[in-house]
Amino acid sequence: MPWGSALKALKSALRGRVLKYVFKPSGNYFYIVEGPTGKHLVMGDIYCSCMDFYLNVIIRGERKYCYHIAAANISEDLGTLRVKELKDPELIGFLRGVLEMEGIDLVYDR
Repeated sequence: MPWGSALKALKSALRGRVLKYVFKPSGNYFYIVEGPTGKHLVMGDIYCSCMDFYLNVIIRGERKYCYHIAAANISEDLGTLRVKELKDPELIGFLRGVLEMEGIDLVYDR
């Protein structure tokens, strides 16, 4: 990871810009990391919704992760993340909100 990205990750972690949503009773969790271009969904070490992850990790293969993933990991290690617990039935609404945050219009019929 480039030095500038590592520094951004550390600053985000120390400034409390990482929120962990934990769903009960399943224990599933997601992170929302607030960056300069908005909030991004982070799923462990495997996914971030930011453009840097898409371009430099997925497409170019230049990195293993983006600074949002690093910020989530650092926050876990330092204990600086904020945790919000939700119930499992709230997962669909949470994901719908994340999609809207990313500007994705979800059409869902029951």
